[in-house]
Amino acid sequence: MNLKPKSDPTGPRRVLVCEDEPVVALDLKFLVEGFGYEVIGPYGSVEQALEAIDAVRPDSAVLDVRLRDGEVFPVADKLKDLGIGMVFHSGHAYEEEICANYPGSACCQKPIVTWRLEEELKRLTTEPHPV
Repeated sequence: MNLKPKSDPTGPRRVLVCEDEPVVALDLKFLVEGFGYEVIGPYGSVEQALEAIDAVRPDSAVLDVRLRDGEVFPVADKLKDLGIGMVFHSGHAYEEEICANYPGSACCQKPIVTWRLEEELKRLTTEPHPV
């Protein structure tokens, strides 16, 4: 696994974005960049996201639950193993299951509440996460 570190550790934190709906993905990308983060992605499939994590290690992630090739949980499992915090961005009621399986993660229902996403990303990039 090649988890390439940031070339500038004082630079912006990296946020992996997984979303398969092109308009929503672009909106999330612009929102997260507007908060001051560097965006990795967005990726619309589990396969693409897993490859991205192997190439560049994110500091946190915003994950849509349903992607083109299935549910995002293999990506979430890998991020959890790496100790990376996640915001699950979904229109489906997975919150209880997500909180049980991914302690410290957050759930933001669609449509996204901008201030809540920003607040959760700040929390995830400053607090340690259970592994």
